[in-house]
Amino acid sequence: MNILGFFQRLGRALQLPIAVLPVAALLLRFGQPDLLNVAFIAQAGGSIFDNLALIFAIGVASSWSKDNAGSAALAGAVGYFVLTKAMVTINPAINMGVLAGIITGLVGGAAYNRWRVSNCLTS
Repeated sequence: MNILGFFQRLGRALQLPIAVLPVAALLLRFGQPDLLNVAFIAQAGGSIFDNLALIFAIGVASSWSKDNAGSAALAGAVGYFVLTKAMVTINPAINMGVLAGIITGLVGGAAYNRWRVSNCLTS
């Protein structure tokens, strides 16, 4: 795969998590005191923005896998949890944000593509 093909595939993988952002922004705006003043709507939008890196890890991993598998999404989420806890252990001030989600999503999706047909449970 050439570099242009890689970035085209990456762009397609980023479309799914980016599609969540307008909904989060609308929820956050509708919950503000000058509009509807409903706190749980604002908290719903805020929770999406607070967990944006995890959403990117799940979305990129499932889009990066060859068959859009949920197992790849789980691998991306677990990879994100492991990466964030490992980085905090090394340096408590580090916060990779959405970049950590994108990286773990790519690694989780690629790992799923590599080992999706192996069966480790056979005797």
